Amino acid sequence: MKMPTHAKMAKEKGKTATQSKLSDFGRSPEPKTSKETAGPGEEDANTKEASSVPHTGAASELKLVKEEILKAVGDLKNEFKDKLNDILKAAEETTKQLADCTSRIGEAEERVSAVEDECCVLKGKVEDLEKRNKALEDKLVDMETRSRLNNIRVVGLPEGAEGPDPCSFLENWLADALDMGPLRSPLVLERAHRVGPRRATGDPPRPLIMRFLNYKQKVAVMNAARKKGDIRYKNINVRLYNDLATEVHKQRKQYDAVRAQLRRLGLRHGFRPPTKLLVTYKERTHTFDNVSQVQEFISSIEREKSN
Repeated sequence: MKMPTHAKMAKEKGKTATQSKLSDFGRSPEPKTSKETAGPGEEDANTKEASSVPHTGAASELKLVKEEILKAVGDLKNEFKDKLNDILKAAEETTKQLADCTSRIGEAEERVSAVEDECCVLKGKVEDLEKRNKALEDKLVDMETRSRLNNIRVVGLPEGAEGPDPCSFLENWLADALDMGPLRSPLVLERAHRVGPRRATGDPPRPLIMRFLNYKQKVAVMNAARKKGDIRYKNINVRLYNDLATEVHKQRKQYDAVRAQLRRLGLRHGFRPPTKLLVTYKERTHTFDNVSQVQEFISSIEREKSN
């Protein structure tokens, strides 16, 4: 015969309760929490206190952060202030140095201006002195040239041919070598001598300078030499030239190349003292002051002949 269902469930429930009592036998009872032992009013106070603790911690943290930020800002401010002071000091020193440099530049400009003014004055003086120096040089060359007007330079006469008395030898030899014939008055030389140190055997003989006492006799000898053309001493060719100043000789030496061209063209030419070159072309005399003018003249003649 089956037992009813509700009776069965009550029986199982009682059995379960009996088992739980047997399992808790000998255990000490667990303490109750504050929530379990406290009353309703105490439970509300504890709740408010617990809720206020986080707010107090956040405020103190914010205060600490704020203090750290303010401290960092203060440190930055002090650092910037120190650096700004250094910058201001450097700027002040730079300003002083700039003012000093400006003052020095002003003084330098004044000095430069004064020097420029002095240079202008000195430049004028130098130009004047150069002109005077050139004039004096020209006068000196002219005086030297005039002092040599009575001189004749003999080139090619063997060494020792003049003997111990060069004046007597030349007075007699010139009249015979130039076929001058009987002279109104005999040639008279003031002095005669070789130029330069004695040369070794086999070298060309040194030039010989002779000075006439009378300028007219010197001119007569040069005319006779030009007319004679070929002058010889014991079958040795001898040449006679006017004695020139060293500077004049250098200037005339510059015309050697164009004079060779004039000879090839068959044109008569010569010098007007001291250094002007005269060229005769088609019965007309042309005067030139420098080599370039002569070269242009020769080129024009060559173009004319080629046409």
